[in-house]
This record gives sequence, structure tokens and C-alpha cells, in this order.
Amino acid sequence: MNPVVLVVGGPDGYRAVTDDWGAVGLDLDLMAGPDFAHVLTGGALAYGDPLPGPGTDEDVQAGALLDPDRRVLLLFTLEGPTARMRTRRAALALLRAAWPGWDVRWAHGGRTQLRAYAGLDAADDPQRNVLPWDRNLFDAGSAGWVVPDADVTVVTVDTPGRCHLVCHAFDHPVMHGPALLGLLDTVTDHGTYHEPVAAGLHIDPERRRVGWWLTGHQVHHDTAAARWPGWTVEFWEDRWAEHRAASGGRFDPTEPDGAAALADVRDEALRHWSPVRHEPDGSVLLSRTDGASREILHGEAARRVVGEAYRAAGGG
Repeated sequence: MNPVVLVVGGPDGYRAVTDDWGAVGLDLDLMAGPDFAHVLTGGALAYGDPLPGPGTDEDVQAGALLDPDRRVLLLFTLEGPTARMRTRRAALALLRAAWPGWDVRWAHGGRTQLRAYAGLDAADDPQRNVLPWDRNLFDAGSAGWVVPDADVTVVTVDTPGRCHLVCHAFDHPVMHGPALLGLLDTVTDHGTYHEPVAAGLHIDPERRRVGWWLTGHQVHHDTAAARWPGWTVEFWEDRWAEHRAASGGRFDPTEPDGAAALADVRDEALRHWSPVRHEPDGSVLLSRTDGASREILHGEAARRVVGEAYRAAGGG
């Protein structure tokens, strides 16, 4: 399953619905612009649960909150072009161009940030201060399967200089607090790393400083600093350049080609909104079994919005 939560503001406040299979492609859905949003989220106002409700307490992988009065779109995803380092800036640029006049924001805190925007107290979530499971963190570099754009986190450490690649299914490594340093003793030291990643963390034990970033989301990300008592913790959002500067060259990724990335995102969105796809054996498959009717009914208009957004975002 890949559950998604959709939250919509209306005259009676915020209402939410979940879909067990809607997380994959949410950012591409939203690239059809606000005129399509009622198709995607209409059920929230008609059938959704008032907040607080189960819709934002689930372990959802993606979500969006639409505030029509303030014209704010708040979203997060676990995968897709908005969550990939190489295409992130281009994807957000195309998304913002598809929503002219709207304030399109990324929810680094995932579902908990959607709840906070709606005015709910984060302390009401019983999972807020739960410590991460240490076995959730494992070495991504020893098996030799790390590839560009892999869903891994690069962790660099000063004194002595180290560079580790780790995977995590749930919590960003920063959520482990200083105990992370002990966990890293068993993780491969790569020295340096230059490929795109999903997240990063830099630790300076001597000055007791930490900086971290991610392209996805981390629930209760606002508790990270409290997990490092006596340390200075900086949250760099998705600004991996801050990590590059702090790491002394240990993490030095190649800057994405903006024009190529924008064209790639456009093409991905156009494919997403095509009503049919041809399999290698020549058979025809609807693009998504759960949302096929969307592509059939709205595909042409959605592809037109994507093309216009691409040009508005600086594409050729």
C-alpha cells in the first residue's frame, strides 16, 4: 500500500480523506493545476472526516492540504520528481507554474505539518516523542547497490572526517540524537560521495553542531533539536548546498542540469496523464488501475496545463 491523505479547507473547517493507493504520483496529479484539484480532493469536503480525524493520524506516505481562502497548497511526497534531488527544483518550479496565484509550499514535517497548518496541537499526537528504532538504520554502502538518485542518506562527520551512506525506512538519522554516532561505527566509511541522495546530515562533534536536510518528509521534524541536548541543530530544509559547504568536500554532488531536469519532469507528467500505456509485449494497459478514469476524462486538459506550466517555468 502507499496511503495518501488529502485535506481541504471549506466553510466548516478542514476535512480529510485517505486513499490506500494514492501516494505514488500525487505530485504529478497536482501538476494538472487547481482546476483539477476538485476532482482529486472533492471527496474530502463531501465525505471526509473533520480534523482531528483518522485521516492525518495514519502512517501516510504523501499528502496535500488545499486552503482555497488563502490560496495555499501544502504538500509532501515520499517518492516522485519532487522528492528526487536531481529533479526536485524543476518539479517544484513546474508545480508552482501550474498553480499561478497560489503559495505552493513543501511540508517537510509530513502529516504533522498539515495538522499544524490546520491549527491542531502537535503535542496531541502520542507518537510525537517516540524514539526511533535503531535497527531501522542500516548500511547502504556495503552491499554495493547504491546508484545515483538512490533513496539513501549521506552522513558526514568531522574529527575524524568520515562519510557514510545509510538507509532508513522511517526516521531520518537526525532523529536518533547523539546515539547515532555509536551506530555509525559499524557503517562503511566511503570517504567522499558525489551522487544525488534523498537526505543528508553533517555532524561536528567537536563544536557540537548538527545540520540536516531532506527532499522528502520527517514527521515531527520540529523535535529534532530537542533530541540533541546541548548541541546546536540547524534544519536546512532541502538546501543540500549547506551540507556541501559544511562537509569540507566529503559530500560534493554534481549540480543538476536545470533545463534537462525540467524537461524530464514535464515528460514524466505528460506520461502520467496519458490515458493508455503500451507494455513491451504490445498490450495496452491503463496508466493506473485506480485512477484510470481521471486520465481518460481529464488527460487532455491536464497535459495542456503541464505544457503551459513548462513554458512558464522557463522551458523551451
